Amino acid sequence: MFRPKALALLSLALILLAALAVAGCGGTDQEAEVGGAKTAIPAGPGVGETIGVTDTSVKIGTLLPMSNTTAAAWGVPLSKGMKAYYDYINDKGGIYGRKIDFIVGDTQYTPAVASETARKLVEQEGIFAIQGSLGTEAHMAVYKYLEEKGIPDMYILTGNTIWTEPISHNRFAWLVDYIDEGRILGQYIGKNFDGKKLGILAQNDDFGKEGEKGLKLGLEDAGAKMEMTTQYYDATQTDVTAQIQRLRTDNVDVIGYYGMPAQAASGFKAARETLNWDVPIVITGVDAVEIVGRLAGYDNIEGAVSVVYGHQAFESDWPGIQEYTEILAKYAPDAAMDNLTLTGMSLSEAVVSVLRQAGRDLTRSSFLDAAESGCNVVSRASLVPSNMSATDHRPTEVEQYVRATVDRTDPNNPKFTWKPFGDLITFESTKDCKEPTPPADFDAQPQ
Repeated sequence: MFRPKALALLSLALILLAALAVAGCGGTDQEAEVGGAKTAIPAGPGVGETIGVTDTSVKIGTLLPMSNTTAAAWGVPLSKGMKAYYDYINDKGGIYGRKIDFIVGDTQYTPAVASETARKLVEQEGIFAIQGSLGTEAHMAVYKYLEEKGIPDMYILTGNTIWTEPISHNRFAWLVDYIDEGRILGQYIGKNFDGKKLGILAQNDDFGKEGEKGLKLGLEDAGAKMEMTTQYYDATQTDVTAQIQRLRTDNVDVIGYYGMPAQAASGFKAARETLNWDVPIVITGVDAVEIVGRLAGYDNIEGAVSVVYGHQAFESDWPGIQEYTEILAKYAPDAAMDNLTLTGMSLSEAVVSVLRQAGRDLTRSSFLDAAESGCNVVSRASLVPSNMSATDHRPTEVEQYVRATVDRTDPNNPKFTWKPFGDLITFESTKDCKEPTPPADFDAQPQ
């Protein structure tokens, strides 16, 4: 015979089970009245599979630094490129009749704000997925939360290895990881400066330290024998003159840099203008964008070496770049066509590609499965086709060396570009893939 307390617990359990069954049918969270109070009841297996999805729209969010930080110099143009591409897709009717409702969340490049903003996008805005989150420390504050909530965390715009080691079904990186990229840059340094002294200037976080590790591995790959010294700076610090001065005092022959655009520009100015020091500088591909040239000064940055992973905005003869330029001019006429707005458009194009493959019956599971099925995917700006799988969540596995170049044909209007040189460096980890069967009406969807 049940005691009153046990009977009450059984009744509560039955109420909860009934509520779960009802919620599971709807595919969204519901509220059940338990003991006079309303309690949120998750949707059971496949929690929130269709949150953010209606017959006519799908909500996609992004987490970018938009204010109160020098990193907004990245976030603002990235957001404009992302939105311009979605406006273009929406103008064509959306994907399977669903227009993209794009929501930009401002992280201010700080973990606390990023955490608050992510929760707002998930719990108040009801987004289906996140794309293109920028900033290592900012995303470190939210990626586990997004994983627990089952939110597709697509194409993170930092190269830290933690996003894909280990693999999580909901999370995909965009950039070549900083260790692999640093390794490529380290190989260049080792081949060209063997026997010299390398000075590393790095942001004092995982971003800078993984880049530093990669640079050192690249020297080993090249069989180079080099002395090394490292100077760190904090992410909130914008002036790195003191660090550059210490590297000069240490008599380094070449600098390897892993950090943000504002600090990169500060470093170039300190070396060239303050110290009158023509030391060769090799920088992370994160900074191979036009704005770093403008901030540093073309005379100061000319000759610097970096890497890129796709076609660039200045390649006006490339058909895909021509299409992007037309899209941006129509849907974001106030935005400059540069490598940042191009990256934003490329990232949205990649999400659209997954939405097309996921099909008309869109769920988070079908979307993530579609992302893992990518095989020989070609975008407007890609250098080579990309593949993904259940064990490969990085679509970008190619890089090319570039050199900061200034065309002074018109002295009144010098043109700055990151000019490619050398062969493509490819390291695709998914070599044997099978192209998935496209869903019905796949070819009719805009791309």
